[in-house]
Amino acid sequence: MQLEPAFAARLLLQALGGRVSIPLSLLRAQAARLADKVSLELEGAGPGLRVRGEATALGADIAFSTRIDASGIRVEGLRRTVRIHLSEAELSTPDDAPGPLAETIRNGMIDTEHPATLIGNMVSLPSMVLEASGRDVVIDLMRVPAIERDERLRALVEAATSVVGITGVRIANDAIELRLGLLPGGAGEAAKSTARAALTPVIRYLWPNGR
Repeated sequence: MQLEPAFAARLLLQALGGRVSIPLSLLRAQAARLADKVSLELEGAGPGLRVRGEATALGADIAFSTRIDASGIRVEGLRRTVRIHLSEAELSTPDDAPGPLAETIRNGMIDTEHPATLIGNMVSLPSMVLEASGRDVVIDLMRVPAIERDERLRALVEAATSVVGITGVRIANDAIELRLGLLPGGAGEAAKSTARAALTPVIRYLWPNGR
């Protein structure tokens, strides 16, 4: 996703006021790119987000819906974690949909009261998912592939989030509103993270093949 200069400037001005609002239309545009695999609808369910969609799995058409509420970014040493709360989850499939998955859904054998547990029971989870149980999924942003494989980006994200943190997330006026706070991990963590970000290019120059 590329930001227009005017939009980026508006975000900066908002940040100076302690919050940033990102229109849901940007997320809808990204979701539209997945139309060949899954259709998604996003709407505000303040303070959370309602996600509805349809997908084909194991030969059956599956409709799903859930509410998503997210916490701010928690600074925990080298981790930057976000807790995502899933609730009001629903699954349905046509009466004539074939296959074991469709039959399982029709018989009510999938526990939609604890959707995060379903995610946690998947055979292979991305390393960025630290915990998935009950209704909560905990993600470490530093393990997002694009961040984890780029050492400089990782150091920059670590430093930025230790100086200006996201303390809360809510949906308002068809936008995601991020509430900001200074030094979420304390002054000491901010100093260490900033130092690591500054020294990373130097270290990579002196020891290009090192870790």
